[in-house]
Amino acid sequence: MGWQGGSPIGSIEGMKISVSLPQEDVAFVDEYAARTKGESRSAVIHAAIELLRAAQLESEYTEAFAEWDESKDAALWDRASGDGLADEAW
Repeated sequence: MGWQGGSPIGSIEGMKISVSLPQEDVAFVDEYAARTKGESRSAVIHAAIELLRAAQLESEYTEAFAEWDESKDAALWDRASGDGLADEAW
């Protein structure tokens, strides 16, 4: 691993923590990093956290849209936002 600006190249800036994982999870992280040319275990874990965030955000958007669709405001907005065009193919 090379160094740049006093930090290892490929290192993720942030807080260092200690995490206990079962051996099979560590093996998976290592195998995944090797297969995808990941730079480190931290990079693999960081990518996994990003996927968890995206999944949570998708769920929150789905819930918000369902809440909006069920509200009185949605019906009012639908009437006010018409473009005057029929829903027909040209």
